[in-house]
Amino acid sequence: MVNSVYKPKYPVQTLEKAIDILLCLKCANSSSGMGLAEISEKLDMGKSVVHRILDTLYAYGFVEKVEGSVTTYRLGWGIYDIAQAVPASHNLNEAVYQKILEQLCTKCMETVNLGIYNNGEVVIICKMEPDRRLRSTVEIGEREPLYATALGKQFLSHFTKEEVKDYFTKADIQPITQNTIVSLDDMYSELEIVKKNGYSIDNMEFCDDLICTAVPVFDYKNELIAAISISVPSSRFTKEKSQEIIQELKKAGEALSEYLGYQKEV
Repeated sequence: MVNSVYKPKYPVQTLEKAIDILLCLKCANSSSGMGLAEISEKLDMGKSVVHRILDTLYAYGFVEKVEGSVTTYRLGWGIYDIAQAVPASHNLNEAVYQKILEQLCTKCMETVNLGIYNNGEVVIICKMEPDRRLRSTVEIGEREPLYATALGKQFLSHFTKEEVKDYFTKADIQPITQNTIVSLDDMYSELEIVKKNGYSIDNMEFCDDLICTAVPVFDYKNELIAAISISVPSSRFTKEKSQEIIQELKKAGEALSEYLGYQKEV
């Protein structure tokens, strides 16, 4: 993953060349490796420079030699060993998500929630509130149903059709408000909309006069591990407000997902 936004102020050319070589070998993605001349030509880099860098990378186990009529190089297990430590230092921890949620709350001036899936329900693990009188009543640690909340719909949208059906069979599906979706077919249709839009909406389905919008958070395995939502009293929920919330929510969801190693499929 290359940072296309930031450029180093004091770049170390040799290091940049070494990284370019590693990225070149990554893109080749071949067990037979790449030859010195091929790497040199592809990167427009002198053979002697490429050879010296490869020799150093080989010493650290970052590349391996594939002996044959022509010696080639491929990525080594040293790279994998280092990469294994990345997930442990990039987990869903409070120090990271709290900053992102605080910025989101300040920007939209509405209640922000972070929820995770647990045993057929959503558990709220973080909540940020602006300085307003009309607020959401959700509390940290509260458990909410999947079928009636924007956060829950995010998790349901990643279930298979059979898993959604199984959930509806086993869960106590009851109308919480007059807007609650209690029909399996209606939920199928709702989840298709969620997948298409990339966000979910609870239109006063869990709490009267409260509209909630949520987006997903993915990890380095491209798996859904959390969801972020913004709750707004219906009296403040306008079309313009909705568009602002969706835009800012998606930015926050992408920022947290990127930290967790998610790479969006192109």
